[in-house]
Amino acid sequence: MSISDDKLRKEPSGPRGYPILGHIPDFLRDRLGFLSRCGAQYGDVVKLKIVELTFLLNNPEDIKYVLVTNSDNFDKGPRLTSPQGKRLSGEGLLTSLGAAHLRQRKMMQPVFYRTSIKAFAETITCGVEQRLSQWENGTQINVGQEMMELAQGNIIKTVFGRHFDDPSGELARAITTRKKYVEHVQFSLLPFSEYLPPKFRREYQQAMKRIDETITHEIDMRRAAPESSDDMLSLLMHAKYEDGTGMTDKQIRDEFLTLFSAGYETIGEALTWTWFLLSQHPEVEARFLGELREVLGGRVPGVDDLSKLRYTGMILAESMRLYPPTWIFIRMARQDAVLPSGFTIPAGSKLYLCQYVMHRNARYWPNPERFDPERFTEPAKKARPQFVYFPFGGGIRVCIGEAFAKMECLLALAFIAQRFTLTLVPGQVIVPEPHMTLRPKNGIMMRIQQRD
Repeated sequence: MSISDDKLRKEPSGPRGYPILGHIPDFLRDRLGFLSRCGAQYGDVVKLKIVELTFLLNNPEDIKYVLVTNSDNFDKGPRLTSPQGKRLSGEGLLTSLGAAHLRQRKMMQPVFYRTSIKAFAETITCGVEQRLSQWENGTQINVGQEMMELAQGNIIKTVFGRHFDDPSGELARAITTRKKYVEHVQFSLLPFSEYLPPKFRREYQQAMKRIDETITHEIDMRRAAPESSDDMLSLLMHAKYEDGTGMTDKQIRDEFLTLFSAGYETIGEALTWTWFLLSQHPEVEARFLGELREVLGGRVPGVDDLSKLRYTGMILAESMRLYPPTWIFIRMARQDAVLPSGFTIPAGSKLYLCQYVMHRNARYWPNPERFDPERFTEPAKKARPQFVYFPFGGGIRVCIGEAFAKMECLLALAFIAQRFTLTLVPGQVIVPEPHMTLRPKNGIMMRIQQRD
C-alpha cells in the first residue's frame, strides 16, 4: 500500500502545536504528562511535531510491527547512530544497524544466556552484602543513590571479576562522569553541546582516559595469562564470530561502554522504584516477606532460588510496569509504512514507543495507577496482548542483558528485604523524571531498620 493512495490513507490526529516550534514546548515542559495526555485523548497513533514529524504509538500490534514484524524498516534514532552518537557510545551493539548489528548480537548472545550468567550470581550477592555492611541501623538513606551505586559496583565486578579492586572509587566516578556527560549531550538543546561547558568536557575526557586505561590493562592481563575465567570480559574475549574470528580490543571496549551505562542504570532504577512501591503497600510487602521466609529461611539467595520466588518476580514486573527504567524507545522510518492499525507512516518520520504511556493504558490495564503484582500471574499475562508490556523492548533489539538484569534485581530484593525494612521518610513529593532512564527527581529518602 502506498501512502500516495488517498483512498487508503488513514490520517492520525493530534493536539494543535505552536507555529514553527510544533509540540516541543509542551513536550519539554512535561514529557511524561504530555505524552500520557496525548495517548489518552487521541488513541492508537498520535501525530506530533517534535523537531521531525513524530508519531506516538499506543497500539500493541503497531508496536510489534515496528519492533518485530518489520523491524528492518525502523532504525534507532540519530542521537545514537549518528557520528556524534558513536563518538560517545562507541560502535558496538548499542549503535550498530542492520547486518552489522545482527552479526555482533549473534556473537555476543551466548555470554548472556541464563546458563552463562549463573556464574555472576555469587558476585552480585557478595556486592549486596558488602553494600549492606555500610548501612547503619536507624539512619536515612537516599535509596536511589544507594541502589545505583550498588548496581554500578556489581557491574564493575561482573565485568572484571571479583579480584578487581577500585579502592579509591576512581573508576566508579569516571563511569558516573561519562554517564552524566552523555546524558547532557543527548538531551541538550544547545548547539555544540558536546563542547559546552568546557570544564564538563575536560572532566569527561579525563574520565574516558581512566575507563580506557582500565579496559586496556585488563585485556592485556588476560592476553598475557589466558587461563579460563568466568568474568564477563574473559567471556567476551573468547567469543567468536561464525568465521572463527573474535572481537578487536576496540570492539570489546565499545561494548563495555554500553555495559558501564545501560548495564547498571536500569537495574538501579528498577530497584529504587520497587522499594518505593513496597513501602506504600504493606499488604504486598507482607506477602513478599512470607515468600522469602518460605523459600530462603533467612539464608543468602542463590540463582537456583529465583524460579521459586514467583511473587517476588511479579512485584518486580509490576514495578517496571509503573516505572519502567527505559521509559521510551525512538525509531526512524526508513520507508513509507502502513501500521496494522491502518495509519500511514511516511519515510523519515520519528516514532515514539513509550513504555510509560503504554504500561498505563487503561484499555489494557484496569485501574492502571494501582500497584498490583497479581497482574503478572501466568493466566493474566496470557490474556493480554504481547506488546502492552515491553520494559526491555522486543524483537532483534530486545535488551541482550534482560536475564542478567532480572537476576540481579531479584537477588538484591531478596537479600536486602531479609536484612532490612525500608520505610519512606514522610513529607516527600516523589516525581518521576525522564532522562536516559526514569529516575525520581529529587531522590527518595528512606529510613533503614535492621530486622530482628
